[in-house]
Amino acid sequence: MSVEVTATPLALQQINSLRGPDRRAFEQFKQGLQSEGCKHLGYRMTGDVVERLCVKHLTRSLRVIVAFESPTAATVLLVGPHDDDPNIDVYTALYMLAGLDDVPTTPRTKPPCCTAQAPQPPTVDQATLDRLLDHARQIRGPQKRRATRRRRT
Repeated sequence: MSVEVTATPLALQQINSLRGPDRRAFEQFKQGLQSEGCKHLGYRMTGDVVERLCVKHLTRSLRVIVAFESPTAATVLLVGPHDDDPNIDVYTALYMLAGLDDVPTTPRTKPPCCTAQAPQPPTVDQATLDRLLDHARQIRGPQKRRATRRRRT
């Protein structure tokens, strides 16, 4: 299986800021995602809007959050630390992208992104993906917006 991997402008900015072991971990992750698809990801998020997004732990607290348009097309939405500081926490940023006002307080389960019994990734419909991409552009800032929706990583 070959998966085309793209990234939001915000994720590209985050990826470009990675250095050393974090950058190497991301590059290994990307290669695994391209060759293995959803099997390479750790788990799916739970909760409204985000339940179709998958996460991979990289190094220490570094996380990657991915949306699948199809089994062969994945978009990296965010790359960042899971941190108690909401200003840098990747999950807080995800809830902002998803348009959720509050971080869910209910316990999160972590179902697998895909399994042997369900080998296809959960896909995101085009309207939801467009909304996530638009919010990623807004968070990135108007001065750095680009005409392109997504770019290859």
